[in-house]
Amino acid sequence: MAGIARHLPEYMKDAFAAQGVDPETIVFAIHTDMDRSGAHADAYTAVTMDELIMITGEEIVQPTKNARRIIARYDARAIERIPIAELTDIETERLVATGRLNAAMNGEPRALLVFSIGFLGDAERVAQVIKNIKEKRAPLLDVSIDTNRFCPKCGERYPEIGRAVCPHCMNQRSITRRLLGFFQHYRANVLLIIIVMIAGSAFSVITPIVSSRMLFDDVLTIGGRYYGMLGAMVGVILLVRALNLVMNMLYSFVLAKTVPWIVFDLKMRIFEAMQRLSVGFYTSKRTGALMNRINRDATNIYWFFVDGLPYLVVNSLTFAGVITLMCIISMRLATIVIIVLPVSILMFRMLWGSFKRFHHKNFVYGAQLNSMVSDSVNGQRVIKAYAREDAEANRFASVGNKQAYVDVALNKIAFTAFPLIYLFLFLGQVLVTLIGGMMVVRGEITIGEFLTFTAYLTMLYGPLEFMSWVSIWWARCVDSAQRVFEIIDAKPDVTEPEHPAEIDAMRGCIEARGVRFEYDPATPVLKGLDLEVGAGKMLGIVGKTGAGKSTLANLIARLYDVGEGEIKIDGINVKEWPLAKLRQDIGIVSQEIYLFIGTIADNIRYAKPGAGMDDVIRAAKAAAAHEFIMRLPDGYETRVGAGGQDLSGGEKQRLSIARTILQNPKILILDEATAAMDTETEAAIQTALTALQKDRTTIAIAHRLSTLREADSLAVIEDGKVTETGTHTELMKKMGAYFKLYKLQMEGLRVINMDAEG
Repeated sequence: MAGIARHLPEYMKDAFAAQGVDPETIVFAIHTDMDRSGAHADAYTAVTMDELIMITGEEIVQPTKNARRIIARYDARAIERIPIAELTDIETERLVATGRLNAAMNGEPRALLVFSIGFLGDAERVAQVIKNIKEKRAPLLDVSIDTNRFCPKCGERYPEIGRAVCPHCMNQRSITRRLLGFFQHYRANVLLIIIVMIAGSAFSVITPIVSSRMLFDDVLTIGGRYYGMLGAMVGVILLVRALNLVMNMLYSFVLAKTVPWIVFDLKMRIFEAMQRLSVGFYTSKRTGALMNRINRDATNIYWFFVDGLPYLVVNSLTFAGVITLMCIISMRLATIVIIVLPVSILMFRMLWGSFKRFHHKNFVYGAQLNSMVSDSVNGQRVIKAYAREDAEANRFASVGNKQAYVDVALNKIAFTAFPLIYLFLFLGQVLVTLIGGMMVVRGEITIGEFLTFTAYLTMLYGPLEFMSWVSIWWARCVDSAQRVFEIIDAKPDVTEPEHPAEIDAMRGCIEARGVRFEYDPATPVLKGLDLEVGAGKMLGIVGKTGAGKSTLANLIARLYDVGEGEIKIDGINVKEWPLAKLRQDIGIVSQEIYLFIGTIADNIRYAKPGAGMDDVIRAAKAAAAHEFIMRLPDGYETRVGAGGQDLSGGEKQRLSIARTILQNPKILILDEATAAMDTETEAAIQTALTALQKDRTTIAIAHRLSTLREADSLAVIEDGKVTETGTHTELMKKMGAYFKLYKLQMEGLRVINMDAEG
């Protein structure tokens, strides 16, 4: 109960409290977007143990003085409190673009809530909570609440499901700590880099003392300590410069050996994290954006560590050392510099926020352009078939123009602001030259000290100029790091069970009970599906497109997790099976086929990397693929491109079947496995599959009902439920949905034959 209240925004807690509702009494609450008239509003509905409370109003976003981000307040316009005891017949109603939560009050039907269709799932949970309370059960029984969608620190909802990074709470300091964490396995190398950098910085700071002060005050001055020893002083200057060069070379060598491995580890962390994520993650992401996260974002971090962080340390040490020595030489002149520098640093700091925003926009547009390139390459046949080349070019140009404008704006700021800052610094140098020259004339400092101070002042420009550019690199690095950590921290929807069942061998008995599932909220695909198939038996599944046949296959293999209900294999819930064991024993030949870049043999043995060539050929023959493979230029060593675009649809499908045959699973799922094949090839495949199905459970999904006549049993799925089961003969006698589908297909074949004969 307190858990739900904790995740209410603070301003909503205040709004409920202002209406006399204690937030801690709320057992469930949702936010919807309409009032009962259908007008836009911010509506909050809360359920306590006694009441249904509905507040309608408006969320008003407002900035706060000196705040780092905006805050919100809630302006309540209306409130209604209904005793739960008065509510009966609570149910949701799905309309075209909206939904309703309906109930009866004193026998009169009434719409309690109206909302956009995307909130239908939340409304169903409200209805379930009220039903549980009325039936004296636990309020949240059978109510799924994903508390992982909220940040435990601020209580705000995460922008994306599965993303465990809160943009409000993530700050530069935490990002910096995590980035530096990639150095932990290279502590010795990093320590050596720091020591070398400190030594190099020290030699850089010493150089002006030797080449200016000692040269002019002690060597070129009558009565100086080293008067006349010009050759020796030149030798000292050369030695200092040589040592400085050696330190820089050593630093570069160690850095070159260390940083690439750090970035390699970073890319591996991203890639491994992506492999752990569920299938649902990839269906909601664009290819270009994901490619950017591995390549561009990791590279941005790499360049900051190569050209940014190490030199930042060097320049920071140099800066601190130079300022200290300037104060020792002349406190009066150093005071002028100390007054000028903070103003310049403040100017650089003000520019950093703008650079970060521009780099984020640049990434967004870059990801869109990458996705367009990917779509264009993979969809060239469709583009050319519809003569859409110019339209695609215009679409690319539209986004490209936006990215160009962002780059232009960034460059305008950089090439306008930085020269102005340098001009301000130059004015400081003029002032130092004027006052320092007067001090030399009055004998307050020597000519050597003045020249040394001027040299140090010039040395400050290098670190300051670097700071101006490193702010851009750092802005780009932080923006990239935030996206990288989003991937690393994302949690998969399908996870390994904490206490997996101990299983010796799979028999293949499948049982589904009350299975409900939806890809998108309020759009259920399976609606309480019940199904059973015995070990070693073949079940044929038929139904219209979109009925949920392929979804059932994905749930059995646990590519997704069921929303409600359960699927068992050998009496054990699939959520308790070790994932590797489960998927090792389930083979899927899908209607969506992908072949990796590589040879034909490599693609077949992908299911079993250690398989020998004899096993590969045996599997290809069983899938009726051997003959067409031998006709290829290099046989089994022929390379195919990404997605196998060098092969026909039927050839790719046969390779997919060969891959599954080599896997030798205990459960075989054929999802339209022969859809892209001609009649002759299909007959050969069916013969091979009949032999393959021996002693293993088979689920065959097909639109061609003739391919399922030999199944031990058939199931008809309509609107997410199993409506008919039985053998072919039994279902034909029922004259139901299966009978209609079969007669319709036979009639279509008869017409085709008549046309062929005519």
